[in-house]
Amino acid sequence: MQQPLNTGWQGFLSFTLERQAQRTVVKDKKHLGPLVLQRPYYQEIGRPMILVIHPPGGVVGGDELELQVRMRPGAEGMLSTPAATKFYRSNGCRAQQRQAIFLSQGNQLEWLPQETLFFDKSIVSNDLKFYLDSADNRLIAWDIVGLGRPESGEDYSEGELRQTLEVWLENKPVFIDRLSLKPGSTLLRSAAGMNGHSLFATLLLYSNESEKQSELLELLQSVEWEINLGVTRMGDLIVVRALSSSLDELKRALSQCWELSRPFILERQAIRPRIWNT
Repeated sequence: MQQPLNTGWQGFLSFTLERQAQRTVVKDKKHLGPLVLQRPYYQEIGRPMILVIHPPGGVVGGDELELQVRMRPGAEGMLSTPAATKFYRSNGCRAQQRQAIFLSQGNQLEWLPQETLFFDKSIVSNDLKFYLDSADNRLIAWDIVGLGRPESGEDYSEGELRQTLEVWLENKPVFIDRLSLKPGSTLLRSAAGMNGHSLFATLLLYSNESEKQSELLELLQSVEWEINLGVTRMGDLIVVRALSSSLDELKRALSQCWELSRPFILERQAIRPRIWNT
């Protein structure tokens, strides 16, 4: 059988966050194809909000997107996207997204993109990796995933997804999460998997201040969440897992987690990003 030709778009974006005087700025920006960076804005003094943009708005079979972000000592900031990332049904080729973020000494990073949606019959490899170079790094990061389009009557019965979410600290693995969904996968319906939900999310909260992490863990576990949400601790990393069939409810719960966590992780009060209001 003849295999489909891989004629997808290649998108590459890399940049560095650098501390200059009293603020963090973007340096060494490079990009190729349909992946660009919006000019940062400073809702908080010295701390940029940076939006990564994929102008086509959707990813199809054969497309490859790669993002590399490096942070120099003392840099800090928040990275997000203005809209959901959508992977459409495949033409037989696999779409790929690879994202790698490298932190160095004294960095604080918030990685809070909009959701990633995988339509039925999409074939995708999706990798997100954080490399923390120093124990004094601070990280708040979430990953929101939606399967199918339930509001349009489309489930996720024939899609294929390979997903990896990793956190490394000083070249040692702290959190390795791998997911493999194939047509007919029991994980979609199993009580030990998605349990029939179309949305799931992971929130990662890293700080090496053990006492504050214990206080934060107790706080998050004491909340009566309106969705299926669990909180665990793995050393200095707190992991929040959530399931839902309502994107609004899921994002509301994650936003509440972020608001509660920010004073503990970053020693900053939560200031809601303007992009969340659009």
